[in-house]
Amino acid sequence: MASSGLKRRPSGLELAGALAPLTGDLPSTSGRVDVQSQAEPPKAIAQPAPQRVELVQVNFRVSKGLAKLLARLSEERGSTRRLIAQLLQSDGHEVPEVDLVRPETRRRYDE
Repeated sequence: MASSGLKRRPSGLELAGALAPLTGDLPSTSGRVDVQSQAEPPKAIAQPAPQRVELVQVNFRVSKGLAKLLARLSEERGSTRRLIAQLLQSDGHEVPEVDLVRPETRRRYDE
């Protein structure tokens, strides 16, 4: 029987198993590495872990005109969630603080 010439691709687990002995002692990194920063490791600042707040997805249909208005105002306010929360708060409703502040998106590295 003639071979089709196609090779089986290794699975992710097979690749990870093959690379683990070669890279197991290397620290994980992301982005560009600054040579100067390698001389002194960054000092971790002890910060309390942010509390996880249960979030619920909200979707609704609107006209194109309202969608454009929401997009413009949301860009000015930082997000659609913050826009709606600020509008509700200005109308006198109690809005949870987590919906009014910009969410923390920076990665935290624990040492």
